[in-house]
Amino acid sequence: MSPFHRQVAGGALIISADRPFQTVSSALFGGGCQQKSYIVNAQVPHGYSSDDPWLDLEHRVLDLGLTIDETAAMMTAADVDDVVERAASGDQFRLQSYVTAGVGNAARAGVARKTYPGYRAGTINIIVAIDGRLTEAALINAVITITEAKAAALQDSGVTIHDGSGRFATGTTTDAVIVAATQNPLYEGIHQYAGLATELGSAIADTVYQSLLISLRERHEHA
Repeated sequence: MSPFHRQVAGGALIISADRPFQTVSSALFGGGCQQKSYIVNAQVPHGYSSDDPWLDLEHRVLDLGLTIDETAAMMTAADVDDVVERAASGDQFRLQSYVTAGVGNAARAGVARKTYPGYRAGTINIIVAIDGRLTEAALINAVITITEAKAAALQDSGVTIHDGSGRFATGTTTDAVIVAATQNPLYEGIHQYAGLATELGSAIADTVYQSLLISLRERHEHA
């Protein structure tokens, strides 16, 4: 049985566990290094644009009946009903990855492009929930591993940027990631690393890579 509770309600994917998560994230709402009980990926309409997306998310969180201080939330124009999930386990951990993907604004790091101060929601959102104990450094290491897996999946799926160069995308302009660990004291070991050389890092990379491949393939098949 999964250590995580997952539901889709009110146009949002909601992840929780029996205990609060220690999170590291780039989430617009409740991001950074914080303790959170709820992880939310909220669907917004295609073409969504707002002068105050943080306030929009606050309203969504309240509408979902969740507590603002206990919630980390991000937005996506992808259908949250189509979230792709993969699970893995190993020594001193169990984990679940949740991926939604939209690549209409695919981009490549290091390539000059027009930039904007606002927020667009055609994005790749990745949540990795870990039942285990991680140092803060390992949580940050996991973000690196997730980003590498995302870039690899985009390359292997043939997603290119929209400048006619044929160069592969490394992400979109508005990607977000949340890594959430239960810090469950039932585990004796504490993970100090989450890079590709570790069992934990390898599991994170594999689940994110496979989930994103599936999500991108399904979007292509339904296009």
